[in-house]
Amino acid sequence: MKCPNCGAHIEEGLLFCEVCGEEINIVPDYDPETDLSVDIDGVFDRTKEIDVEEVKKYKSPKKRHNDEYRGNKHISGRSHIDEDDFDDDEVGEISALKDTLFSIIDFWNKNIFTKIIVLFIVLLIAAACVAFGMFIKKISDRQSVDYLVEKAEESVKNKDYETAIDLYEKAIEKDPDNTKIKYAISNCYLSDGQDKNAVFILKEIALEHPELADDAYQKMFNIYSVKEDWKSINDILLDCQDPEVVAKYQEYLCKPPEFGSKPGEYDDILDLELKSGLNGFVYYTLDGSDPDETSTLYTEPIHLESGEFDVKAIYVSEYGVTSGIAEGEYIINVTIPLAPMVSIESGSYNVPILISVDSDINCDTYYVCYRANVKEEERVDPDMYATKYEYPLVMPMGPSEFRFISYNEDGIPSTVITRKYNVTITDATVSKEEGANIATVYRYTLGGLTDTDGHVATANGKFEYIIEDALNLKGTIYYVINEYYVDTSNGDKRTLTGLRYAVNTQDSNDYGTLEINAKGEYYVIKEKSINVNPEG
Repeated sequence: MKCPNCGAHIEEGLLFCEVCGEEINIVPDYDPETDLSVDIDGVFDRTKEIDVEEVKKYKSPKKRHNDEYRGNKHISGRSHIDEDDFDDDEVGEISALKDTLFSIIDFWNKNIFTKIIVLFIVLLIAAACVAFGMFIKKISDRQSVDYLVEKAEESVKNKDYETAIDLYEKAIEKDPDNTKIKYAISNCYLSDGQDKNAVFILKEIALEHPELADDAYQKMFNIYSVKEDWKSINDILLDCQDPEVVAKYQEYLCKPPEFGSKPGEYDDILDLELKSGLNGFVYYTLDGSDPDETSTLYTEPIHLESGEFDVKAIYVSEYGVTSGIAEGEYIINVTIPLAPMVSIESGSYNVPILISVDSDINCDTYYVCYRANVKEEERVDPDMYATKYEYPLVMPMGPSEFRFISYNEDGIPSTVITRKYNVTITDATVSKEEGANIATVYRYTLGGLTDTDGHVATANGKFEYIIEDALNLKGTIYYVINEYYVDTSNGDKRTLTGLRYAVNTQDSNDYGTLEINAKGEYYVIKEKSINVNPEG
């Protein structure tokens, strides 16, 4: 095509002459065989509103040979504007605008078949986008919390707990504060036999939601109480930081005992208290060994005397749960009195000997005497409530055991001294039965008894006379008969009256009341009879 103004050659598609800048009016050739609608489209396309002035601003005519001045401003008469007259951004914008306009023109110059194909592709792409969006939405819906919970519940109904747990956990990732889902996970673990995991989830609920702590702990305890797993309940309570929960379920709590006095050194005897739960038992040791249910049962404060004590104690709850070990070291710095000194050593004797005891300075001695009828496990050491030693002691007939202990003015005890004796009189001509009968008749003759069976008029009970001891007085051996009051209204309970009688083992006519003087010397006196007829 040639420029109608200057005749210069114009490349196809240009709207202006590159030489003179003349605008080129492009009129499409009319083809009567072409569909009118196509023609109209082409015409419409070419007659679109184009801001010619905007285009001219960037496509000024090239260099002209005459320049003129208007006012003080220089106006070039060039018919062509070089790209050097614009900066890089302006050049890019001009080039992009040109490309866009030419692309639009080129498209509308295509035939109808091409346009249909293009439109079909566009529609196809649009449909694909819509389908993809729907697919994404469907996937998103399948990952929603409600959908996951619904599927998890279906799995629970089918007892597929592993799948249910997996679905619930995905749901909780999307809604971390949903306690309903967490309870559901716990139930799944419980149904699947995973008790520890179920409890772990409930602990998490109690920790993150304090208002639900009581309910969560109640569920934990229900899990273990059904199995009578009291130790696990105790472990949970030991880790619990909620004081209200601990107080509510303290009956299941098994903590080590607490010492009433702090471990350390003391200058006085210490009665150590052990504090623990109300419904269990405390066992302890003093030598540092670990206690168990075979150790000493704590029933009263532990009396710690002079020395070093490594006290260990445990608490065993009513549910059989054993606590940890409480331990404390105690050093008691006090002076211990010397042990009592007993005159007669343990052994078997044919002749009874008086037993004398010497005590340490400023000390009192106490003793207990066990005869053959007292079982070994029933025998205990004496204390300040036992019988106080004042006079020499007669030896019991048969096997016997004495235990002695001394206490100083500060109440500090000595060690316990034990003596065992066995007295047998082989040459007696008066039997023990005869000796007891002689003492009974003698007591009747003194008055007070209504008969020789020991009955009295002032009480429902009666007196009995039993030979239990023997005494050597200046070479003469006597049976020592103790008087007991038998309370028939109280299960025949026997009580010593303190009166004693003596019968010569060789002479049935030598008898009387046994007395002791201030020096601790024994003697026998025969008092005047009141009842002349012993047969009543």
